[in-house]
Amino acid sequence: MTPLTPLDRTATEPRTDVPLLSWLTPLTTLMCVVAVVILGLTGHTEAAVAVGVIGGGLGAATGIQITVNIRR
Repeated sequence: MTPLTPLDRTATEPRTDVPLLSWLTPLTTLMCVVAVVILGLTGHTEAAVAVGVIGGGLGAATGIQITVNIRR
């Protein structure tokens, strides 16, 4: 016979991977901005435009999502 699971679905240990993932989008966006500036200053305008488009698409595709669970 399998034991019953409790109704409380609260995690027993705090998750540590969530804060790391929340920094991924801003860090990637910052890296794209720095790359665009460096490429633009060195005369590689086509590459700067390409990196800017990729960085903008990444920023638009990976927005912040907030989930709220309401208990009654």
